[in-house]
Amino acid sequence: MFVLSNKTPFMIRIFTLCIALFLTLSNNLLKAESTDSTFKNQYTLYVNQPIGLVTKVRLTFECRFTPKTSVLFNHTLFYGLSPGQQGYVELRRYFGNNEKVEYTIYTKLGAGYSFGASGTYGVVGIGTGQKIYFDKDKRYSLYCVQGAKYCPTTSGSHDTAPNPFKGFFNISGPGAIIDLQFNFGYRF
Repeated sequence: MFVLSNKTPFMIRIFTLCIALFLTLSNNLLKAESTDSTFKNQYTLYVNQPIGLVTKVRLTFECRFTPKTSVLFNHTLFYGLSPGQQGYVELRRYFGNNEKVEYTIYTKLGAGYSFGASGTYGVVGIGTGQKIYFDKDKRYSLYCVQGAKYCPTTSGSHDTAPNPFKGFFNISGPGAIIDLQFNFGYRF
């Protein structure tokens, strides 16, 4: 379906680095002792909301290593006007916890790859978010993000949309400057 080029090993190295970072953090988490029972087993898997499936599939894994801090590993596959893949690591800090909502600030760093033009780009972002819980046990949630993102080109070209849609990449595509996300989550 997608043509892979010689730039694919770069993305494989980025994702391998993310997995190694996750394994290192997981090992430290297993050794850590916590007296807070709500802190234990804080692993959450997120998927993008159904309307977003029109242009992408996003999977995010969150590992909460203190009651207020977590690290997330994201992989998104884009199709449609700007096909490609994107991955990043996000550091999230929680504050203002109440019964139904937790507020966060976040920063993210990663890379992306455009399939059509064989271009690579970086991903840097910062913003705020809200994690809204649907049940008493806080297993099911909706995570809403509002922030800003910058995706500088590192090689090749990444805006692969046809002529009438040029610029789509930076407006509402993978490199959208305004970072808006709505992801459904399940905590293990």
